[in-house]
Amino acid sequence: MINRPSPDLSEDFDDFFESPLSGFVITDGSGKITRINQCAAGWLNSTPDQFVNRRISDILSIGSKIYFETHLWPLLRIQGQFDEVSIELTDTGKGKIPVYINGYERTDENDKPVFIRFTLFKATDRRLYEENLQIARKLAETNLNIEQEQAIIREQFIAVLGHDLRNPLGGIMSAAQLLARSELRERDKKLMNIIHSSSKRMYEMINNIMDLAHGRLGGGISITPAAIDLEALLNEVSNELKVSHPERIINSHFKINNSIECDPGRISQLVSNLLANAISHGSSNAPILLQAETTDQFWEISVSNEGKKIPELTIKHIFHPFHRGGTEANHSGLGLGLFISSEIAKAHHGLLSVHSDDEKTCFTLRVTT
Repeated sequence: MINRPSPDLSEDFDDFFESPLSGFVITDGSGKITRINQCAAGWLNSTPDQFVNRRISDILSIGSKIYFETHLWPLLRIQGQFDEVSIELTDTGKGKIPVYINGYERTDENDKPVFIRFTLFKATDRRLYEENLQIARKLAETNLNIEQEQAIIREQFIAVLGHDLRNPLGGIMSAAQLLARSELRERDKKLMNIIHSSSKRMYEMINNIMDLAHGRLGGGISITPAAIDLEALLNEVSNELKVSHPERIINSHFKINNSIECDPGRISQLVSNLLANAISHGSSNAPILLQAETTDQFWEISVSNEGKKIPELTIKHIFHPFHRGGTEANHSGLGLGLFISSEIAKAHHGLLSVHSDDEKTCFTLRVTT
């Protein structure tokens, strides 16, 4: 067995007391300094022996001394400690030194103070860091405000641009309709049909953009509710899609027993968007199913199609503006159809949801009455 000398605890403490970069001060129970380390004395441009028997408050600036005597000293009496308090050491010819101070009081069996230990941490770098953080935060807030203002300007510009484009485009569409009624050669009819279908698609895009801008600027899409025959409205929308897509089959199944209150134009827009989405993304060999049901508690419209399952990650963002779901089938749109449909549902105090599995995908609008 090897005999080792027992460690000298006093030497270990002395090394710990004098070596760190933080300041240590020990006082008796009345607050008179009995020991101060080299670090704290160096901050004050002096030596440790110069502070023995002086009160701890004597090394503080005037303001910090008052705060110490009126707040920190009573706090030691009450709870025996305090943590991370910002004060300043006395002027040493180099200016006041900001520090953070911790205090701990040791008492005897009669609860009388025996000594107090103070730990000082230089706060210059920390305060500079905190000031830099505050400056960075204010800069970030300023940049955010600028970005928000620019976003509003962009959306206002989009709304104005959409309005200004819609008027001349309406003229083109009207002229195309008039020319289509004229006697035209077969080749000219085909060109006229291209003009008419393209201008109609552009008109729908402009309407979607204006709905987006108005929704962002005005806090949502506005509606004008009225009592309507839901079955007649759905048949009208379905028939329009059947005419424009004669190759696709759209089946309907309705359980409608009463009229409902809604904005007919907006609900037509929502259903048209859902049917167009099913035509674009669903299986071309399977029919699309349009369903509706009304009760005294709710009314519901759903559009289902067979096809590939929509990935979970896509579903999370499917009702976001300009989202296309990562598919290649719908490059002609702006990715606003489902977003606007969702906003129309919200305007009716309803919810547009989607469920997709390996068998089918179903979008459902449900409004509680």
